[in-house]
Amino acid sequence: MRWQAWIIAIPTLLAEDPVSFHKQIRPILVRSCVGCHQPASKQAGLLLTSHSGFLKGGTKGPSVMPGDPAKSIVIAYLDGGMQPRMPFGGKPLPDDQIQLMKRWIKEGAKDDSPAGGAEAAARKQTVYAAPPTVNTIAFSPAGDQIAVSGYREILLIDTEGKLQARLPGLSMRISSVAYSPDGKLLAAVGGNPASMGELQIWDVKERKQLHSVVASNDTFLGVSFSPDGKKIAFAGVDKSIRIYDAETGKEIRRADHHEDWVFATVFGVDGKRIVSVGRDRAAKLTDVETGRFIENVNLLKEPLTAIARYPRRDWVAIGGAERVPYLYKMDRPRAMRIADDSTLIRKFEKMDGPILTLAISADGQYLAAGAEAGDVRIYNTETAEVVAHCKGHEGGIFTLQFHPDSKRLFTAGFDGMIRSYDMTGKLLTSFSPVPLTKKEPK
Repeated sequence: MRWQAWIIAIPTLLAEDPVSFHKQIRPILVRSCVGCHQPASKQAGLLLTSHSGFLKGGTKGPSVMPGDPAKSIVIAYLDGGMQPRMPFGGKPLPDDQIQLMKRWIKEGAKDDSPAGGAEAAARKQTVYAAPPTVNTIAFSPAGDQIAVSGYREILLIDTEGKLQARLPGLSMRISSVAYSPDGKLLAAVGGNPASMGELQIWDVKERKQLHSVVASNDTFLGVSFSPDGKKIAFAGVDKSIRIYDAETGKEIRRADHHEDWVFATVFGVDGKRIVSVGRDRAAKLTDVETGRFIENVNLLKEPLTAIARYPRRDWVAIGGAERVPYLYKMDRPRAMRIADDSTLIRKFEKMDGPILTLAISADGQYLAAGAEAGDVRIYNTETAEVVAHCKGHEGGIFTLQFHPDSKRLFTAGFDGMIRSYDMTGKLLTSFSPVPLTKKEPK
């Protein structure tokens, strides 16, 4: 009676693993729902950035009735039983995703999310056979440590490239890092393209992740700290600029003044204003307290990708597709007029390719610019004279920073190497920021 044995075995063979909220349901929410149901845009009072927020629901009551998909409002909105059908204004979820949601609810709508950075810590450590593209570097205020983007992690190294620590996180790509003015915190933004954006806040001394905030459905860019270290600003592919509380990791404000991707942010000297640059060609001045758009600092020309603030004044250097670095005042000396460029302080020599990154030395004497073509130049900020060309790169320059002593410039980008130069353009060091594993011979 072998056929009877097979019949008995069928239920076992067809048994499915329980649906995972963290691995299967949460990615659906991030891709399709979080854009409208997050702290900055809590439509219908519904917050979908956490399991608890999902179950709690909004103005219509609880979203989910664990164990009963038919009585769960979320299913009614997803399959069109209630209107407007969700995602609002977007394509309905595929039927297989709705069925997955129903299964999860029927199984009890359980939360299997790891606590804090547990998932990242448990992930197998990244092994590098070659230096990865470096998107961002930042110096600690003391100048004895560099934070460097890796694959799904941040690496802390000294100025000679010696590894100090590895900080694994959720984001596949870390796009920007910044130390707090006192050096105690490290903020990083990034994400997974077309999937999620993430803000990470780390305790530098303890090497401990304090907050991992997932929001939006695409990558975050251009992070910066306020001068008092209490606020963190960053930009988004979703055209937003966001301000978070550095201690709590909670969103304070969101502004949507830009009309295209926003690449970078900087606070003014007193921390009351932010300048952000984006693909819409504008360097936009925003009030931090209210989120109110004040004005465009610059005369609109070409898309902008980089910004750096002068150390002791409300001046900002900007650059992008035009290949020309500009230095602007944040404050207009007279009432704005049509085609007004009265805030322009200085224009610098054109580079060989679109500008991707800018930095100003701590003493304010030098401006450095890195371009898509691998061109790196150091300018005198007072005279606009080119004082050095830094050579030896293989590919685009995505990030550069002056050492706090203002005597060295560190660069990195496509080829994965970090190089340092003196102010004459002499190459001082060149090293990989990641531990490399030798390939096994075939």
